[in-house]
Amino acid sequence: MMNIRIFALTAVALAGSLVCSQPSTAQDGPEMEAMRANCGGDYLRFCAGMKPGGPEVKACFKRNRQNLSQGCSQAIAVYERSRAGSSGEADD
Repeated sequence: MMNIRIFALTAVALAGSLVCSQPSTAQDGPEMEAMRANCGGDYLRFCAGMKPGGPEVKACFKRNRQNLSQGCSQAIAVYERSRAGSSGEADD
């Protein structure tokens, strides 16, 4: 039981850098926290063999967008909107 909890916490921590690989103020805000909270399971399911925060994970999530959990998909959409508003362009 303890191993499962440690594994789950590790997955959530790794999920923090799932979608983005460039530093920005939005990464530290509530949008990034929402992704951390909602995308850990999706990371493990679809992208676990990839280095967190790398471009491969971003591509993996984009490729699997239709299969992501509702919470993760919504968190990514909110994050992308926040990035578009802060930089003037959407981040695919």
